[in-house]
Amino acid sequence: MTEPPTIAASVLSLQGLTKNFGRHPAVQDLSFDVHREDIFGFLGPNGAGKSTTMAMITGLVRPTSGSVRIFDQPVSDGPSARRHLGALVETPAFYEYMSARKNLEVLALANGGVDKRRIAEVLERVGLSARAHSAVREYSHGMKQRLGIAQALLHRPRLLLLDEPTNGLDPDGSAKVWEILRSLVRDEQMTVLVSSHLLHEVEENCNRIAVINQGILVACDSVKNLLFFNKEDHLLIFDSTVARDAAAQWLAGRAGVELLPGSEVDGAAAPPDMNAAITVRLRQGMAGDIVGGLASAGSPPRAVIPQRKNLKQFFLELTRRQQR
Repeated sequence: MTEPPTIAASVLSLQGLTKNFGRHPAVQDLSFDVHREDIFGFLGPNGAGKSTTMAMITGLVRPTSGSVRIFDQPVSDGPSARRHLGALVETPAFYEYMSARKNLEVLALANGGVDKRRIAEVLERVGLSARAHSAVREYSHGMKQRLGIAQALLHRPRLLLLDEPTNGLDPDGSAKVWEILRSLVRDEQMTVLVSSHLLHEVEENCNRIAVINQGILVACDSVKNLLFFNKEDHLLIFDSTVARDAAAQWLAGRAGVELLPGSEVDGAAAPPDMNAAITVRLRQGMAGDIVGGLASAGSPPRAVIPQRKNLKQFFLELTRRQQR
């Protein structure tokens, strides 16, 4: 099998991707890149266009306009463009009465070019070697999901596309799936795109994400950038409740400033007296001016702690803002 190019930074590139079903636009002018060795999260509410996008990437649905390129080759070129793509876009289906190994042997014969050593390798990779000869009907839901990943790995892809791979799994099953994905990136320099509704898992395991809503791209960046550096919430800690009350009075009613209930410190130990703290939401870039203004007014904060939102908060705020 021909190895993919080693110089292209973008393993998967979507440019102006659009799909209309009659008069209904399912995906509109979607553009983003998935880079080499990313674990890339693809997010959106139900009906946002994720499944349609995944179908266009795999060649199951033809775009109305725009393009999908895998290792810089257009998917419209046909099967040759998808030779480095492994995909699991629906619940995996197997012959329940056959063993896991027999199921993979059947798939290997259907696809061609896969030897028995590779079947043993992928079963080992997904942690199913010990149960390789058990009938699939005896497998748990999590084991079937891992067998689905093994199926997608048979032909040694360099890009793995997974649709809701941990949906319905218990915490242990989810952890096993994510460990498999991390090991594929770490040990085999694979690139993984994961569509998921489990935002806490995406936040913990993905390095970059794209969010779509109503078929439109609304965010695409590293998780670190999206959830920390551009946030607007800050915890202001004062030396006394008197200073806090004076600061609250100075802040009240100022344009671009919103006093928030609660004073939870995210990722840091709470100061001894949380009664002397205020959580504020500021327009982006205002923090320096607000701190300077409070100092001039005689109520300087002892500490200013940016509050890192989690992915669920960011996702809900982003999609609701677009709807408004």
